[in-house]
Amino acid sequence: MTIRSSRKGRFHRLLVVAGLAACTALVAAPAAPAASTQPPATCPVLRDQPIAKEDARFAPIDDAVRSGVGTLYAGAVLLVTRQGKVVHQAAFGHAQTLTSAPDGTLRPLDPPRAMTVDTLFDMASVTKVEATTAAILHLVGTGRLSLDDTLGALLPAFRGTDKAGITVRQLLTHRAGLWEWQPTWLHRDASGRVLSYLAALPLRYPIGSRFAYSDLGFMLLGEIVARVGGMPLDRYVREQLYRPLGMIDSGFLPGPSLRRRAAATSQGDQYQRRMAETGKPYPAAPYPPAQPFSGYRSNILVGEANDANAALGWGGVAGHAGLFSTATDLARYTQALINGGCYGRWRLAPAGTIAAFEQTPFDPDQALGFHKTQLPGIAAPFYGHSGFTGTWFAFSPQLNMSVVLLTNRLHRPEGEPYPALEALRETVLRGAARIEDGRKGNAWR
Repeated sequence: MTIRSSRKGRFHRLLVVAGLAACTALVAAPAAPAASTQPPATCPVLRDQPIAKEDARFAPIDDAVRSGVGTLYAGAVLLVTRQGKVVHQAAFGHAQTLTSAPDGTLRPLDPPRAMTVDTLFDMASVTKVEATTAAILHLVGTGRLSLDDTLGALLPAFRGTDKAGITVRQLLTHRAGLWEWQPTWLHRDASGRVLSYLAALPLRYPIGSRFAYSDLGFMLLGEIVARVGGMPLDRYVREQLYRPLGMIDSGFLPGPSLRRRAAATSQGDQYQRRMAETGKPYPAAPYPPAQPFSGYRSNILVGEANDANAALGWGGVAGHAGLFSTATDLARYTQALINGGCYGRWRLAPAGTIAAFEQTPFDPDQALGFHKTQLPGIAAPFYGHSGFTGTWFAFSPQLNMSVVLLTNRLHRPEGEPYPALEALRETVLRGAARIEDGRKGNAWR
């Protein structure tokens, strides 16, 4: 779901802008030749063996995360990697403290379920990069898709519409002119799908005229993956990406055994129902008209996509939200990105394609799919994304490190405001980067 703070206010703001000419040279060309799935040399794979001795230098970061338990979130998982190795991981608080009766009555879970380092999280908008952008990277890297391909050419429903000329690049960078958010579950067709609604929905802004972070754009990217990849998004990422990466706990629509490990989120769909009914913070589009709907959930959500568009509009599989994953699985994906696209002897995409996706062709803090973060006093940029449920990660190829912080900030009684986590994330990221600076290039032991 899309709830973003002011672009000037959030700490992701970039201070050093990558040149447009460099980006054009990297990404304006047609799709790269097919990538070999067997790189000539073996790339690092994530080493996640138990840590024999905790590094005391992480204590201040742990204290910062621990201080948020009970106020910012019920629980959290923190993981830090360096040079292909998990150098710190910790779990705090609880994965679930509340449960609901069949009538929707909320009560404490007794005893509460503890958070563990392998807790499964609803990744929310991290889906955009851990699933959808990853799949687009793979398709571009293997020559099946170009960043300049258009919606009209890729999806028949968009031919002849005002959105036919939108490119894959514009969708990835939120420059497509689409609405930020709409309640798609109110606009399903007779078959239960919402693609025809998105095709009929008029543009909100002229194509390419401005940045407008859009869930709808990534819904369409998910459909592009399905059409070009020849299989639904969930199957594509599971078979083509997560299996070779060893991301065995990641995917859409988790089964019963995984759901039992999932961190709880909110009580049903009340928050997003209010968004649809009030038009706040995003106004309802004037056309097409909404349909009656009576399928809202009232239970505490555990292992179900919290995002109402993903769960109610797309059946749990969508390009903008709906993925479930763990901190370690997410770190495996970031390791492939840090490696320049390879993992062991498997390749996600050529190094040049990875570098192209790290450029910022239009806005200084928006790369292709990824947010780009430049912290004052730290020369190396970071790339990553956050999710509405309280998920977040960042990685730096230059520093050869990644930081994952997953929380369940939505798990609280209905009506309590959802806290902002930007300040905590900056504290954690800056602290981890300073530990690296203090080693002056030495390897972690």
